[in-house]
Amino acid sequence: MPKQFAGFLKVNFEDVIPSYWNYFTVLRSTSLTYTQAHGFTNTTGRYIPGAATVYRWDRYYNFITQYRELEKAFVALPDAEKADSRIYTIASTIYLYDHTQKMIDNYGDIPFSEAGKISMTGGDYTKAIAKYDSQTEIYAKMLDDLKGFSTELNTITLSTKTGVEFKNQDLINKGNLVMWKNYCNSLRLRILNRVSGVSSLASRANTEIAEIIAEGKIVDENAENIAFKVYTQDTDLDTSGFFDALETSNNNVAPKPMIDHMNANLDPREQWLFEKGVNATTYVGLDPSLTSGAQDQLLTDGKIAIYNRSVISRNDWLPGTLVNAAEMNLLLAEYYSRNGNGATAKIHFEKAIRQSIEYYVRLGDKADDLTWKPTSEPTAAEIDAYILKINFAGATTAAAQLQLIAFQKYIHFNIMQADEAWAEQRRLKLPALTFMEDETSSVRKTPPTRWTYPSSESVYNTANYNTVKANDNLSTKIFWDVK
Repeated sequence: MPKQFAGFLKVNFEDVIPSYWNYFTVLRSTSLTYTQAHGFTNTTGRYIPGAATVYRWDRYYNFITQYRELEKAFVALPDAEKADSRIYTIASTIYLYDHTQKMIDNYGDIPFSEAGKISMTGGDYTKAIAKYDSQTEIYAKMLDDLKGFSTELNTITLSTKTGVEFKNQDLINKGNLVMWKNYCNSLRLRILNRVSGVSSLASRANTEIAEIIAEGKIVDENAENIAFKVYTQDTDLDTSGFFDALETSNNNVAPKPMIDHMNANLDPREQWLFEKGVNATTYVGLDPSLTSGAQDQLLTDGKIAIYNRSVISRNDWLPGTLVNAAEMNLLLAEYYSRNGNGATAKIHFEKAIRQSIEYYVRLGDKADDLTWKPTSEPTAAEIDAYILKINFAGATTAAAQLQLIAFQKYIHFNIMQADEAWAEQRRLKLPALTFMEDETSSVRKTPPTRWTYPSSESVYNTANYNTVKANDNLSTKIFWDVK
């Protein structure tokens, strides 16, 4: 169980720790573009996901197959050992659900309950073909299970032997049960907030978010952040390749909406997230309304800002973000605003900004290449001035408050939490970004609302694929996308 658990966590580490595979082959042509987390040129076919959907699909099902092997190992244990090994089931399922939510948010209905079980059928492929599960039903199951895990983690105890083994094999929280509890509840908060606009789930969302808040066991401070950390440069669990992924083909270009906001409001994060263009005296983001030729010229002339190389792309110690405090406090700000409590929403909103600033400043602490690292940290006065400039108190309606919250999500997520950024922008329709239509495309002229399934599904899982075929296009919305 311990080694199978570690293998399960490791098999998809490149989906979490910044890597060439995830950023170059998946995110650069999908989520990063659809959210304007980076600047991109208006080339033909830019809104069509392409092979990225295949890469992410294949990796997820390799990942869930490893989870099934963990399930097999647990079932094979003597009954006397199962209670002591229960922590592996709980922790692995929390981690599985984190990534399963991302899959649903990208594709909609997916094979889940029957997926990854080929070894359980003795290698009989025909018996291992998996049906598609309803996205709403998977969401409900995740919420049910996570709520149960949260309760169970209050009382679970580990034997000395299991405690040592779990700590040694836990690549995320190093055996810390409090952190697993916080991770569990923070994931619940994220999922509940995602479905808060769905009529059939709105009441549950409000009730359970209130319960989570009352218990107070979530990631609330940066010291509690959950991440897949890089502890050494001597293994493959590192950011190797992230440099090439981000700096090749202008994938690190700064987006205009984010830069414009930072310039206008003196955002203390700007110099930690970005560098000025090599031939520019100010920060300039790439304008998405320009023709590709005009954009290319600005890039060639060195006028456009890029993501900070010391803090981001050449930082060998960059962690893989799973849950962090700024994200959670922005979710809480949205919850309180939605329920008419603007004063408490303001507290969480401003706390999130302070945490986001601290988060990106601290990313630079272990930077190997200091060439572009800022020489001084933001002062308290600068941070206070920025928060005052944003003026959450001046937003007197929930709609106005949501605009401010959504833009802070846009800044905080940037390229570091691309999946969450795309999901939240589709759900909220905020920030209201402008995209030039791709008039050359007969498939999709604007960013899609979901990814399409890989062609392998229609070829090898034909009968099951046919049950979802009608929705397999770039225009079908995910069930929580109701605005």
